[in-house]
Amino acid sequence: MQRDIYLSVIIPAYNEGGRKGEELKRNLQEIGDYMQKNNLEYEVIVVNDGSKDDTAEFVKNLSSLVNNNLLVVDRKENRGKWYSVREGFLKARGKFRLLTDADGATSIDNLDGFMQHMQKGEDVIIGSRDLKESKIAKHQPKWKELLGDAGNILIQFLMGLRGIEDTQCGFKVLSEEAVKNIISKMQVDRWGGDFEMLMLAKKTGYEIKEVPVIWMDAGQSLVGVSGLGGYSSTLKELFQVKWRLLTGKYNIKKEK
Repeated sequence: MQRDIYLSVIIPAYNEGGRKGEELKRNLQEIGDYMQKNNLEYEVIVVNDGSKDDTAEFVKNLSSLVNNNLLVVDRKENRGKWYSVREGFLKARGKFRLLTDADGATSIDNLDGFMQHMQKGEDVIIGSRDLKESKIAKHQPKWKELLGDAGNILIQFLMGLRGIEDTQCGFKVLSEEAVKNIISKMQVDRWGGDFEMLMLAKKTGYEIKEVPVIWMDAGQSLVGVSGLGGYSSTLKELFQVKWRLLTGKYNIKKEK
Protein backbone atom coordinates (compact mmCIF):
# COMPACT_ATOMS: atom_id res chain seq x y z
CA MET A 1 0.00 0.00 0.00
CA GLN A 2 1.34 3.43 -0.96
CA ARG A 3 2.19 5.61 2.05
CA ASP A 4 1.00 9.19 2.26
CA ILE A 5 3.51 11.81 1.15
CA TYR A 6 4.51 14.10 4.01
CA LEU A 7 6.60 16.62 2.07
CA SER A 8 6.65 17.74 -1.55
CA VAL A 9 9.70 19.73 -2.65
CA ILE A 10 9.01 22.09 -5.56
CA ILE A 11 11.95 23.40 -7.59
CA PRO A 12 11.41 25.79 -10.53
CA ALA A 13 14.15 25.35 -13.11
CA TYR A 14 15.31 27.36 -16.11
CA ASN A 15 18.47 26.58 -18.10
CA GLU A 16 19.94 24.47 -15.31
CA GLY A 17 22.34 22.54 -17.55
CA GLY A 18 26.08 23.21 -17.85
CA ARG A 19 27.86 24.79 -14.87
CA LYS A 20 24.61 25.56 -13.07
CA GLY A 21 23.67 21.91 -13.31
CA GLU A 22 26.28 21.02 -10.72
CA GLU A 23 24.49 23.17 -8.16
CA LEU A 24 21.16 21.52 -8.89
CA LYS A 25 22.78 18.09 -8.74
CA ARG A 26 24.29 18.86 -5.34
CA ASN A 27 20.96 20.24 -4.14
CA LEU A 28 19.09 17.07 -5.15
CA GLN A 29 21.73 14.90 -3.51
CA GLU A 30 21.39 16.84 -0.26
CA ILE A 31 17.60 16.63 -0.43
CA GLY A 32 17.72 12.86 -0.93
CA ASP A 33 20.18 12.41 1.94
CA TYR A 34 18.12 14.61 4.26
CA MET A 35 14.86 12.79 3.57
CA GLN A 36 16.47 9.40 4.09
CA LYS A 37 18.14 10.51 7.34
CA ASN A 38 14.83 11.83 8.68
CA ASN A 39 12.76 8.93 7.31
CA LEU A 40 10.30 11.21 5.52
CA GLU A 41 7.90 10.18 2.79
CA TYR A 42 8.53 12.73 0.05
CA GLU A 43 8.48 13.68 -3.60
CA VAL A 44 10.54 16.18 -5.58
CA ILE A 45 8.85 18.11 -8.38
CA VAL A 46 11.12 19.98 -10.77
CA VAL A 47 9.23 22.30 -13.12
CA ASN A 48 11.16 23.09 -16.29
CA ASP A 49 10.14 26.59 -17.37
CA GLY A 50 10.69 26.28 -21.11
CA SER A 51 14.46 26.02 -20.86
CA LYS A 52 16.57 26.51 -23.97
CA ASP A 53 18.99 23.76 -22.95
CA ASP A 54 18.59 20.11 -21.91
CA THR A 55 17.37 20.85 -18.37
CA ALA A 56 14.52 18.32 -18.44
CA GLU A 57 16.67 15.39 -19.55
CA PHE A 58 19.48 16.44 -17.25
CA VAL A 59 17.16 16.41 -14.23
CA LYS A 60 15.51 13.11 -15.18
CA ASN A 61 18.95 11.49 -15.16
CA LEU A 62 19.39 12.59 -11.52
CA SER A 63 16.30 10.74 -10.29
CA SER A 64 18.32 8.19 -8.32
CA LEU A 65 19.67 10.99 -6.09
CA VAL A 66 16.20 11.35 -4.58
CA ASN A 67 15.44 7.61 -4.54
CA ASN A 68 13.44 7.98 -7.76
CA ASN A 69 10.84 10.12 -5.97
CA LEU A 70 11.09 12.61 -8.83
CA LEU A 71 8.54 14.19 -11.13
CA VAL A 72 9.74 16.45 -13.93
CA VAL A 73 7.15 18.83 -15.37
CA ASP A 74 8.60 19.63 -18.79
CA ARG A 75 6.84 22.71 -20.13
CA LYS A 76 8.18 23.88 -23.49
CA GLU A 77 7.00 27.49 -23.14
CA ASN A 78 8.73 29.92 -20.79
CA ARG A 79 6.07 31.42 -18.53
CA GLY A 80 8.05 32.62 -15.51
CA LYS A 81 9.31 31.44 -12.12
CA TRP A 82 6.04 31.83 -10.22
CA TYR A 83 3.94 30.30 -12.98
CA SER A 84 6.21 27.28 -12.52
CA VAL A 85 5.97 27.44 -8.73
CA ARG A 86 2.17 27.47 -8.89
CA GLU A 87 2.23 24.56 -11.30
CA GLY A 88 4.43 22.57 -8.92
CA PHE A 89 2.42 23.42 -5.81
CA LEU A 90 -0.85 22.37 -7.45
CA LYS A 91 0.56 19.10 -8.84
CA ALA A 92 2.09 18.17 -5.48
CA ARG A 93 0.50 15.58 -3.19
CA GLY A 94 2.31 16.25 0.09
CA LYS A 95 0.74 17.24 3.38
CA PHE A 96 3.32 20.05 3.33
CA ARG A 97 4.92 21.62 0.24
CA LEU A 98 8.32 23.29 0.20
CA LEU A 99 9.43 25.81 -2.39
CA THR A 100 13.20 25.94 -2.78
CA ASP A 101 15.53 27.31 -5.44
CA ALA A 102 17.47 25.11 -7.84
CA ASP A 103 20.85 26.44 -6.72
CA GLY A 104 20.33 25.39 -3.10
CA ALA A 105 21.18 28.84 -1.72
CA THR A 106 19.04 27.85 1.28
CA SER A 107 20.10 24.30 2.05
CA ILE A 108 17.52 21.63 2.81
CA ASP A 109 19.12 21.33 6.27
CA ASN A 110 17.29 24.54 7.15
CA LEU A 111 14.11 22.48 7.23
CA ASP A 112 15.12 21.43 10.77
CA GLY A 113 13.88 24.82 12.00
CA PHE A 114 10.57 24.36 10.19
CA MET A 115 9.72 20.91 11.50
CA GLN A 116 8.42 22.03 14.89
CA HIS A 117 5.96 24.37 13.17
CA MET A 118 4.91 21.69 10.68
CA GLN A 119 4.33 19.22 13.52
CA LYS A 120 2.08 21.80 15.18
CA GLY A 121 0.07 22.06 11.96
CA GLU A 122 1.11 25.58 11.00
CA ASP A 123 0.08 26.46 7.44
CA VAL A 124 2.51 29.16 6.19
CA ILE A 125 6.16 28.97 7.27
CA ILE A 126 8.81 31.05 5.53
CA GLY A 127 12.58 31.30 5.71
CA SER A 128 14.11 34.65 6.65
CA ARG A 129 17.64 35.92 6.07
CA ASP A 130 16.97 39.02 8.19
CA LEU A 131 16.20 37.67 11.65
CA LYS A 132 18.92 38.10 14.26
CA GLU A 133 19.43 34.32 14.40
CA SER A 134 19.87 34.09 10.62
CA LYS A 135 23.28 33.73 9.01
CA ILE A 136 24.48 34.88 5.59
CA ALA A 137 27.32 32.52 4.69
CA LYS A 138 28.07 34.44 1.49
CA HIS A 139 26.63 37.88 0.84
CA GLN A 140 25.26 39.31 -2.38
CA PRO A 141 26.96 42.40 -3.78
CA LYS A 142 26.20 45.40 -1.55
CA TRP A 143 24.07 47.15 -4.16
CA LYS A 144 21.78 44.12 -4.36
CA GLU A 145 21.41 43.98 -0.60
CA LEU A 146 20.57 47.70 -0.43
CA LEU A 147 17.99 47.37 -3.21
CA GLY A 148 16.55 44.31 -1.49
CA ASP A 149 16.24 46.13 1.84
CA ALA A 150 14.54 49.12 0.23
CA GLY A 151 12.24 46.86 -1.74
CA ASN A 152 11.23 44.93 1.36
CA ILE A 153 10.20 48.12 3.14
CA LEU A 154 8.01 49.04 0.17
CA ILE A 155 6.57 45.52 0.01
CA GLN A 156 5.72 45.54 3.71
CA PHE A 157 3.93 48.88 3.34
CA LEU A 158 1.99 48.18 0.15
CA MET A 159 1.10 44.54 0.87
CA GLY A 160 0.14 44.98 4.51
CA LEU A 161 3.04 42.75 5.55
CA ARG A 162 4.65 44.98 8.17
CA GLY A 163 6.69 42.88 10.57
CA ILE A 164 7.67 40.27 7.96
CA GLU A 165 11.43 40.77 7.85
CA ASP A 166 12.14 38.90 4.60
CA THR A 167 9.40 38.31 2.04
CA GLN A 168 11.70 37.19 -0.77
CA CYS A 169 13.71 34.27 0.63
CA GLY A 170 13.23 31.30 -1.71
CA PHE A 171 12.50 28.75 1.01
CA LYS A 172 8.82 28.57 1.95
CA VAL A 173 6.52 25.82 3.26
CA LEU A 174 2.74 25.73 2.79
CA SER A 175 0.30 23.15 4.08
CA GLU A 176 -1.95 21.30 1.64
CA GLU A 177 -4.88 23.40 2.87
CA ALA A 178 -3.02 26.68 2.38
CA VAL A 179 -2.08 25.68 -1.17
CA LYS A 180 -5.72 25.08 -2.03
CA ASN A 181 -6.86 28.38 -0.51
CA ILE A 182 -4.01 30.62 -1.69
CA ILE A 183 -2.11 29.36 -4.72
CA SER A 184 -5.13 29.09 -7.03
CA LYS A 185 -5.81 32.82 -6.50
CA MET A 186 -2.32 33.94 -7.54
CA GLN A 187 -1.80 35.79 -10.82
CA VAL A 188 1.88 36.81 -10.86
CA ASP A 189 3.92 34.72 -13.30
CA ARG A 190 7.44 36.09 -12.93
CA TRP A 191 9.23 37.41 -9.85
CA GLY A 192 6.64 38.99 -7.59
CA GLY A 193 4.93 35.80 -6.48
CA ASP A 194 6.55 35.81 -3.05
CA PHE A 195 4.81 38.96 -1.87
CA GLU A 196 1.59 38.14 -3.71
CA MET A 197 1.42 34.77 -1.98
CA LEU A 198 2.16 36.23 1.46
CA MET A 199 -0.37 39.02 0.97
CA LEU A 200 -3.03 36.46 0.03
CA ALA A 201 -2.07 34.29 3.01
CA LYS A 202 -2.48 37.17 5.42
CA LYS A 203 -5.72 38.45 3.87
CA THR A 204 -7.11 34.90 3.93
CA GLY A 205 -6.42 34.73 7.65
CA TYR A 206 -3.28 32.60 7.90
CA GLU A 207 -0.58 33.37 10.44
CA ILE A 208 2.84 33.64 8.79
CA LYS A 209 5.69 32.04 10.74
CA GLU A 210 9.19 33.35 9.99
CA VAL A 211 12.12 31.01 10.64
CA PRO A 212 15.80 32.01 10.55
CA VAL A 213 17.91 30.34 7.87
CA ILE A 214 21.51 29.99 6.81
CA TRP A 215 21.75 31.39 3.30
CA MET A 216 24.54 31.55 0.74
CA ASP A 217 24.44 33.63 -2.44
CA ALA A 218 25.04 31.19 -5.27
CA GLY A 219 25.42 34.00 -7.78
CA GLN A 220 22.95 32.43 -10.18
CA SER A 221 19.78 34.44 -9.58
CA LEU A 222 18.08 35.22 -12.86
CA VAL A 223 17.03 38.56 -11.40
CA GLY A 224 20.70 39.26 -10.95
CA VAL A 225 21.46 38.16 -14.48
CA SER A 226 18.93 40.62 -15.84
CA GLY A 227 20.40 43.37 -13.65
CA LEU A 228 18.30 46.39 -12.72
CA GLY A 229 15.73 45.32 -15.28
CA GLY A 230 14.79 42.39 -13.07
CA TYR A 231 14.19 44.68 -10.10
CA SER A 232 12.14 47.10 -12.18
CA SER A 233 9.98 44.21 -13.41
CA THR A 234 9.41 43.09 -9.82
CA LEU A 235 8.49 46.65 -8.84
CA LYS A 236 6.00 46.77 -11.69
CA GLU A 237 4.47 43.50 -10.48
CA LEU A 238 4.23 44.92 -6.95
CA PHE A 239 2.03 47.79 -8.13
CA GLN A 240 -0.02 45.42 -10.31
CA VAL A 241 -0.70 43.23 -7.27
CA LYS A 242 -1.67 46.29 -5.24
CA TRP A 243 -4.06 47.42 -7.96
CA ARG A 244 -5.70 44.00 -8.19
CA LEU A 245 -6.09 44.00 -4.42
CA LEU A 246 -7.67 47.46 -4.37
CA THR A 247 -10.07 46.59 -7.19
CA GLY A 248 -11.18 43.25 -5.69
CA LYS A 249 -9.72 41.03 -8.40
CA TYR A 250 -8.59 38.34 -5.96
CA ASN A 251 -12.02 37.43 -4.55
CA ILE A 252 -10.47 36.82 -1.12
CA LYS A 253 -12.49 34.95 1.52
CA LYS A 254 -11.43 34.48 5.12
CA GLU A 255 -10.53 30.84 5.66
CA LYS A 256 -8.90 30.93 9.10
